Amino acid sequence: MPILGAYIADTYLGRYKTILWSILVAVIGHLFILIASIPPLIVHPNAAIAIFAIGLVIFGVGTGGFKSNISPLIAEQYEAKEPRARIMTLQSGERVIIDPSLTVSRIYM
Repeated sequence: MPILGAYIADTYLGRYKTILWSILVAVIGHLFILIASIPPLIVHPNAAIAIFAIGLVIFGVGTGGFKSNISPLIAEQYEAKEPRARIMTLQSGERVIIDPSLTVSRIYM
């Protein structure tokens, strides 16, 4: 599913809209799983299991579209102006190290 989500984002909708639609699909999957747990359906185990399985598949499709697009979208937001680490002194006198590679690794964590 992540490959399909990436394909849809790159070809048709773009990352942001694909993330929004994927979250909507995942919410619908959650609703199916919730419906499968209500007491009138639990007394009919075959129906409850079928609705749960359908909800799980729908939720998986939504998650696949979301996960393949969220990391690249976040990474696009960061612009490294200088490729190497540098030391900067703040107005308070504190010296800090600015390292673009550490920033990118923290973004993905």
